[in-house]
Amino acid sequence: MRRRRRNADLVVLLVVSIWGMSFAFQKIALEQFSAPTFMCLRYLAMLALSWGVLLHHRWRTGEAIGIHGRDLPALALAGVLGYTFYIPLSTFGLSYTTPFSNALLIALAPLFAITLLRGLRLESIGRGQYAGMLVALIGVVTFVLPALRARAGQDGIGDLLSLAGAAFFAGYTVASKPLLSRYRLPAMMAYTLTIGTVPVALPLLPSLFERRWDLVTAGGWAAFAWTVVVPVYVAWTLWNWTIARVGVARASVFMYLVPVVGGLTSWILFGEGFGPLKIAGAALVLAGLVVARRPAAPREAAPARPLVPGYAER
Repeated sequence: MRRRRRNADLVVLLVVSIWGMSFAFQKIALEQFSAPTFMCLRYLAMLALSWGVLLHHRWRTGEAIGIHGRDLPALALAGVLGYTFYIPLSTFGLSYTTPFSNALLIALAPLFAITLLRGLRLESIGRGQYAGMLVALIGVVTFVLPALRARAGQDGIGDLLSLAGAAFFAGYTVASKPLLSRYRLPAMMAYTLTIGTVPVALPLLPSLFERRWDLVTAGGWAAFAWTVVVPVYVAWTLWNWTIARVGVARASVFMYLVPVVGGLTSWILFGEGFGPLKIAGAALVLAGLVVARRPAAPREAAPARPLVPGYAER
C-alpha cells in the first residue's frame, strides 16, 4: 500500500509540474492565435488524438470500446464539467490575466473538491489533510502576492473566469472517479472529450477561416502542440490514473504546487524575480503537502460492479 501511494504521489507530482509549466506555454500560444481560434483548433486536435489512441488500443488488445447506456449520464457530466466548462474558462481567463493569477486561482480546485466530497460523502477527509491544505493555501497566496500587488487595479474578469474554472475542474475530478473503475483510461478520455468538445468547437469553427495562419511562427506552433498533447491528454490521463488509486482528496492537494512550478517556469523563460515572499510561500506549500499526504481513515465501501466487459479494473 505504501509503495502504491508513493508511486501515485510521484505521478501526480509530474502532472502538477506539467500543468505549472503549461501556463507560460499557453500564454505564448494565445499571443499568436486569437482565443477562439486557439480553442477550436486545440479541441479538434485533442479529439483526433484521443480517438487515435483509443483505436490503437482496440487494435492492440482486441477489447470492446463500447459504453453501457447506464454510464452515459455520468460520462456526459464529466465531459461537460471538464471540457465544455473548465478548459474554456481557464483559457479565456488566462487571456485576460497573468499566468501567475491564473495558476493561483486554478490551484484553489482542492477546496472545491473537498466541499463536493464532503457534501456527497464520497471520501473521508482527515484533520491532517484539512490542516495541510490550509497551510498550502496560505503558501500559494504568499507565493503569488508580489505578482498580485503588481497588477492591482486591472480588470478582474480573468480572475473570475479562472476561479470558476477551478470549481468546474473539481467537479470533473469528483465525477470521473466512479467511472475509472469501469473503463480503461483511453476510453474514458475519448468519450468524455467527445461529449465536451461538441458544444465548444462547433460555434468556434468560423474562427478558423478568419485567422492569418502565415503570421503564426514556429514557436507559436510548438507552444500550441505542447498545449494539445502534454497538459491535457497526457496529464489528464495520468491524473485520472492517480485519483483511481489514491482518491480525489489526496491527489488534489498537490495542485497547490501548480503556481510554484509556474513561478519557476516564468523565472527560467521570462526572468521573473524571486523575493522573500515567494521563497516563503514555496516553503509553506511544501510543508502543507507533507502534512496533507497522510491518508485519512478508510471507509468501508462495496466494490464497484463492472458494467462494461473488457473495461473493468483488474
